[in-house]
Amino acid sequence: MSVFKRFRSAFRKGSQSNLSLAVYAIFLAFITWFIVSMTLYPSAPKTIDHVELSLDLAGTSAADSGLSVISCDVDEVSVRLLGSRTQIGSINNGNLVAYIDASGVTTAGNKTLEIKVRSTTGIEYTVESITPASAKVVFDKYETRTFAVTPRIPNVSFAENKTINYDEFTCEPSEVNITGPSAQLSKISDVYAVSDKEMTLDSSYSLTSDELQLYTSDGTLIDQSGLEFSNTSFVIDIPVLTQKTVGLNVQIVAPSYFDKDSVKFNMSAESITIASKNSSSEMPDTLDIGKIELSQLSLDFSQTFYLSDILEQNDCMNMSNLESVTVSLDSSELATKRITLDGSRFTISNAPAGNYEYSVITQNLPVDIVAPADIIDDITANDFIADINLLNAEISGEQFTYPITITSTKYDNVWAVKNINVTVQRTEKEQPTTTSE
Repeated sequence: MSVFKRFRSAFRKGSQSNLSLAVYAIFLAFITWFIVSMTLYPSAPKTIDHVELSLDLAGTSAADSGLSVISCDVDEVSVRLLGSRTQIGSINNGNLVAYIDASGVTTAGNKTLEIKVRSTTGIEYTVESITPASAKVVFDKYETRTFAVTPRIPNVSFAENKTINYDEFTCEPSEVNITGPSAQLSKISDVYAVSDKEMTLDSSYSLTSDELQLYTSDGTLIDQSGLEFSNTSFVIDIPVLTQKTVGLNVQIVAPSYFDKDSVKFNMSAESITIASKNSSSEMPDTLDIGKIELSQLSLDFSQTFYLSDILEQNDCMNMSNLESVTVSLDSSELATKRITLDGSRFTISNAPAGNYEYSVITQNLPVDIVAPADIIDDITANDFIADINLLNAEISGEQFTYPITITSTKYDNVWAVKNINVTVQRTEKEQPTTTSE
């Protein structure tokens, strides 16, 4: 038993002595390796990942030229450095800066630029590689331009007989200042303040826009990334009008006996849609667009009437984009004939009171008449009277010309064409002679 104890005690002492020797040996080996490494290999490589790429142009020719970075296809890089073993270990992606070399950039456009790095620690090193080594960068100048804003309400509809007054369809404010790259601003053709609200209106209404939309001249929606707006909220005013489709009519100026319904017209448009701002106002079923003298109606009669003044007089707006209407006589069932009126067919009415007598010098007057074709052959000069109405006439001299009015004594659907003048003689009445006893 005592022999075994002595053996175990001796084994423990030997083990402890060997362990200490092993530790000492390892430490001495490390020190030896470190001394040899520092002596033979004083520099060591190090790769640093996720180094953010700075786009700061301060102090470069690009900044001096007023340029800014619009876009860059690189966000971060990996850098392999070579430096002192005792110092390079403290360099990391927090104190290492990657940047683009924009020293030679003076114009806008797409550029491929070298990427460089610098340290904020002051430690010396050698850059072995940068991955990626270059970046594609877009340069441009930032500007601010003013654009007119147009309202847009794609989901708003209107009740029956209601419409929108586009002349007063506006938004407030009516303009917006947009700041961004000049190339991107140059693409903007139209700016819309858009409301997607769904509703049906029967009276005027105001709502707030949901967004701004920018479009090119060919209708392509523009990406707004990188743009800044002076305002993004707009009030859209929607003026609602009452509208109605009405017929068009022309009035015939004719003697009271004449049957105006016997005259038919062809019109380039039979109706027009008009609108009134006053929702309670009553609009006519038929709109009179002008007057025509009966004597103007030859078989080839045609006249154009313009609607703007007529609609303004009726306080109405033109919703049909119809600027004018051409009216022509429907002569399909009519015929014309020339007759000659002699002196027996002339009359003078409303002669001024005074010391003068009036007589017609003209004794034969050719007149063109228009009548239904089925009775034209039956018409004679004895069916007409030519009256010279001197009411309110301004008369000077012994002879003067004056227009006549030709009327039919037999037909209510026949008329003479064109205004005709005749010569009238004014003669002083003979004064009765007096005698004295």
